[in-house]
Amino acid sequence: MKDYWKDLSLREAWSKRERFNVILNYLDEKLDSSSGQTNEEPVEEPTAEPVEEPVTVNISVHVKDSEDNGINGALVEIYQENNDPYTGTTGTAGGCTVRNVPIGDYSIRVSAEDYITSVDDLTVIDGENNVEIILELENGE
Repeated sequence: MKDYWKDLSLREAWSKRERFNVILNYLDEKLDSSSGQTNEEPVEEPTAEPVEEPVTVNISVHVKDSEDNGINGALVEIYQENNDPYTGTTGTAGGCTVRNVPIGDYSIRVSAEDYITSVDDLTVIDGENNVEIILELENGE
């Protein structure tokens, strides 16, 4: 469109009709009057790929001691390196549910006061996920 718009005083002096005519003339120059096609190569717009939401599941975790008693207040962390963990805390019976964990490979860390922290590998699958963790007392009893 040449440099019409660069000169502010000229742009302000033009009426809407004059600006409209300049735009129409520019567009007419770009169109091939015989075929209605543009003289330039068409630019293909990129198409956005649909984003699939990851499949998430709930994981039922039961934490107990060596005598098969549930451990209340154990912290359960399901994590991958460099990502925030999915967490839960066990209740009086030693169970908790960690919700909305995407399927994949993780580590699971379980810690409780007076017990040795447990760290294991965990593969989360599409379907039912039940995990049982046995913690040993720190003093070996």
